[in-house]
Amino acid sequence: MVLIPNGRGGTNRLGIIDLPSFYATVDLPGDNGDLPEKSTTADVRRLIKKLEQEHVSGIILDLRNNGGGSLEEAVSFTGLFVTNGPVVQVRTPEGRVLVDQNSSTYALYRGPLVVLVNRFSASATEIVAGALQDYGRALTVGDTSTYGKGTVQNLNPLRPFIWSPVESVSNDPGTVKITIRKFYRISGASTQLKGVTPDIVLPDTLSYLDDIGESSLPNALPWDTIPRADYASLDMVQPYLSELRKLSDARVATNQDFSYIREDIAELKKMQADKTASLNEHEELKRVEENARRLKARDAERAQRPLPDEQIYEITVENAGKPGPPPMLWPTNMVSPTTNTVATVTNTVTAPSTSSGPPARMGVPTTATPITPVVGTASTNAPPSDPWLDETERILEDYASLMSTNQNHPLIATQLNAPAQDQSHVPDVQKVR
Repeated sequence: MVLIPNGRGGTNRLGIIDLPSFYATVDLPGDNGDLPEKSTTADVRRLIKKLEQEHVSGIILDLRNNGGGSLEEAVSFTGLFVTNGPVVQVRTPEGRVLVDQNSSTYALYRGPLVVLVNRFSASATEIVAGALQDYGRALTVGDTSTYGKGTVQNLNPLRPFIWSPVESVSNDPGTVKITIRKFYRISGASTQLKGVTPDIVLPDTLSYLDDIGESSLPNALPWDTIPRADYASLDMVQPYLSELRKLSDARVATNQDFSYIREDIAELKKMQADKTASLNEHEELKRVEENARRLKARDAERAQRPLPDEQIYEITVENAGKPGPPPMLWPTNMVSPTTNTVATVTNTVTAPSTSSGPPARMGVPTTATPITPVVGTASTNAPPSDPWLDETERILEDYASLMSTNQNHPLIATQLNAPAQDQSHVPDVQKVR
């Protein structure tokens, strides 16, 4: 949870849920049913309840580098923010179209919601981001597109099909991975190849790397469409999108970190266009030294910046049920939290990553190595600079402010002002970090 001064003598409280994957317990042969229960939906439900107790004005779902996971969890997770309705469409090899729906009878969280993604957001993550975007329930922010993995693979062991002339041969002949299904958003567009395009695009070098995304793979299945599912848009984004883009563009244009990122993008494009390589050692050493000087100058500039005027608190699945404010992470020199603070909530649950239950599996291919975008530090005492998250926080502040002036919209009023439902019947599974 992050507390940020609002310039009017108060603070804006923002919740940030950092979700590494859509995990769930998968029973495999030999497990004997003794694995601890894990559920993304149950864990995030606990975090949302705690955030609402802390009276946050909005929530960011940070799904950057989230390579996917359990399809069932992605569907139920979406039900935390929209009521009973379709989440994703699946086309089988026979051409049949199946619709997966969440069975939620109420939306646990009805306030302003922003989904932050990047090029490493894939598979189940794209299903969630696409559904929340199609419903008009959440504002999507990030790279020019997500990864673009809209298929499910089946792992088929080869041993039953290979005859061995010698019974003692123990070599495993391996498995064959076969694509068995294709995903489509409820709008009818496939997430394959094109992924999800955010409502607000922020500059990022990841958007310009040729070897990231489904489109970089040989023989990738094409993008296509099918008829849309039966759903009604909540229209909680479009009325504000033009103004939000204008405000964000103005900040990004003058933000020094994004200026550095634009310089890096220009340099990357130059390198990609240059199909030659110098054999002159002196020239190469000079180029390396020039890059080092540029990075050193950037670090020196960041070190001169004032420290962030905000307070950050860590809410985990472990401490979400405890009374009172969570532990403070920043500033580190403050002994106890005050009421005037802004907090960032991070879910740090360790979880399995890419299984949607045997035999079908989802997720980014293991050849893609997710990276965490960190752009230096503003000070030796400050947390790492993350301009994408910082700007997303500003966007959420603007979004919450604009929404607060338009709660008479019938769909928004239904979502934001409906009386709280009795949640005593909803099970909460205790998790460990």
